[in-house]
Amino acid sequence: MLDVLVFGPHPDDAELGAGGAITKAVVEGLKVGIIDLTAGEMGTLGTKEIRLKEAQSAAKKLGVEFRENLGLPDGYLGLDISQEDIFAVAKKIRQYQPKIVLAPYWIDRHPDHVASSEIITKAAHYAKLKKFKLEYPQHKIQQLIYYELNGQFTPSFIMDVSDFFERKKEAIMSHKSQFKEFSKVYLPFPLVERCVYYGSLIDVSFGEAFMIRDSLKVDKWKTIINK
Repeated sequence: MLDVLVFGPHPDDAELGAGGAITKAVVEGLKVGIIDLTAGEMGTLGTKEIRLKEAQSAAKKLGVEFRENLGLPDGYLGLDISQEDIFAVAKKIRQYQPKIVLAPYWIDRHPDHVASSEIITKAAHYAKLKKFKLEYPQHKIQQLIYYELNGQFTPSFIMDVSDFFERKKEAIMSHKSQFKEFSKVYLPFPLVERCVYYGSLIDVSFGEAFMIRDSLKVDKWKTIINK
């Protein structure tokens, strides 16, 4: 069983969107795994073999339990979302039984990111249905949480990742075929500035933004008051 299962469309997306939060979860003693939907083989830079190797190097920097790749067709997810793709993700949710699933935000300029968000969202639904026979027993996650890649949203919450930003940076730079310099990691605006901006909203150095579709249940004040 996992505490957190992170899905990424391509081998570098999990660390770009949530690398600080992933490392923070590991340091806090949570069991975390990453599953990349594609190997990023259609990217301009790198090859499938290189990108898979880089992803494992990044996983070591993050400290996660494992990192797998589903081998779905890069570049084609946005063209056709199939039942097979959804069930492939649902099987992994059932296999690892995570409490929390992280997925990319559904509004994005990259069709694969948009499709991945839809695939994971649907997979979380089918994973909990008993009458769908998918090798493993049904499993209902506690929370589906979305992270930013190219699209932006008004966050449901911002996580302080100030102590883990360097680890996030190291994980991103493990993808040497994609990023020659950290300062030139491409997003709609520079990655450092994005994390600094979100950090400024909660009065810390660096923050990562997350969104949930469902309301958070708060039954005691101590749930939201720092002790």
